[in-house]
Amino acid sequence: MKKQINLPAVACFGLILVLGWGSSPARAEDRLIFPGHSGVTNEFRLDSQRVPDPALLQRVDPERMAAELMELLALPSRSCQEGALVAGAKSRLESVGAGLGIRVQIDDLPVRHQVLPAAEKADLSCDQGKTPPESGNLVAVIPGNPELPSWNLSFHLDTNQIKFEGMHRDGDVIRSAPGSPLGGDDKAGLAIILELLRVIVVAEAEHGHIYIVGMVAEEDSAAGARLIAAEAMAGDIIVSLDGGDPTEIAHAAPTSYSGYITIRTQTSHPAAIHDKKSVSACAVGARFLDRAGFRPEGYPPDHTNVILHSYFTSCGVDGGRTTPKGEPVADYQYNSISPFWTAAWQMRNLEGPTAAAEMVAGLSATLQRTCADAARDRTPVQCEMEGTDKPRLTGYVVDENAPAIRLLSTGYRNAGNTPKITARQFGGFNGNYIKERFGLEMLLVGTGGDQAHTNQETVSVQGMATVARSVLASMLESWRYRRTN
Repeated sequence: MKKQINLPAVACFGLILVLGWGSSPARAEDRLIFPGHSGVTNEFRLDSQRVPDPALLQRVDPERMAAELMELLALPSRSCQEGALVAGAKSRLESVGAGLGIRVQIDDLPVRHQVLPAAEKADLSCDQGKTPPESGNLVAVIPGNPELPSWNLSFHLDTNQIKFEGMHRDGDVIRSAPGSPLGGDDKAGLAIILELLRVIVVAEAEHGHIYIVGMVAEEDSAAGARLIAAEAMAGDIIVSLDGGDPTEIAHAAPTSYSGYITIRTQTSHPAAIHDKKSVSACAVGARFLDRAGFRPEGYPPDHTNVILHSYFTSCGVDGGRTTPKGEPVADYQYNSISPFWTAAWQMRNLEGPTAAAEMVAGLSATLQRTCADAARDRTPVQCEMEGTDKPRLTGYVVDENAPAIRLLSTGYRNAGNTPKITARQFGGFNGNYIKERFGLEMLLVGTGGDQAHTNQETVSVQGMATVARSVLASMLESWRYRRTN
């Protein structure tokens, strides 16, 4: 009789993996074909005799990741001011990946930024052109067997944190300091990557090339993705660890427009509104938002694949002030018909670039009609909408049958994590620029975070561990394949 072994809960994943990684007859799905950077495809075929050790997933240590993340959260990382985090990430990668022969460098982005024409330099600086990037992107390479598929794992180095102390652990959840986002977006992505390397080092298993890229300024000017060199984005499977839900594999990115709206009218004392024929800019702005389809639920009528919202409005008089991002802000003035209304607006559209452009043109036309209606038989109303000329980000959709999605789906299932493969991913990210510049399609996976960009942001420790096991299982699955060309 076989001896019964009582395994800890996490080892159940190993039993699932044994079933998932068993040998099977050859199928068409046992081939992987990736587009190469030079137009030559990379083709691989499954070697069913290669079965990874399922015990490797048990080596993912949630507490180690939690401790790592808490240390990373304390490192300053505002957009274009990520120098401290870049240095900390570089030293960690060099230490953890030493046994894998890792090579880590910081690229020369600040130097290249410095010699750009003035307008382009300002566009690639943060805080409306006021803060140039102080650090380059972090680029690491772990050499592997070129006969096996290669991976590119990316994250972004900047966060929306206001405070870098006061974060705390609450059971499974890591919480932010009061009055500040946590910064798990995207320091949790880095913590997961470091854990993956620790396990791969211990495994001493054959692997393909692994590329790791940390990009600066994603939350602001996206200078990192817009200036990164093409060779840094090498890899057959390109994945950004920058989402929330640990089950999610997102294969789409939206087309995004954003800007601000100003409405200017003639003011008067309220008692003189009929004689002076003044117009309330506050009321005109409210009417426009309603007519244009800005709804409490976040999407316009009959367009559930579009997020249309205003994240800041103000009404009063024009005192020449702006937000840190450059949007106009009204000043308060008591007991008068307000002559100035502003709104910062954004649209994230998954209906395609053409449909997005048409919708934005419709918004602009609706604004002009609304203002013309308000001015009829009254004083002039001047309305402007900034940000409609071109998208900030151009969207794309990766085919659900793409080999990278197949590998991730298999890996997630093998790790006991039922994947949620979705094209309803409204977060614009570095993948938009990588697709636009190099034609490469980046997938996005969650990191266990929730409520990113808000003061209620959290990261689940077990969520991070689930993602680490799932991505590790996906990488191990890919290394069952051998190059055929």
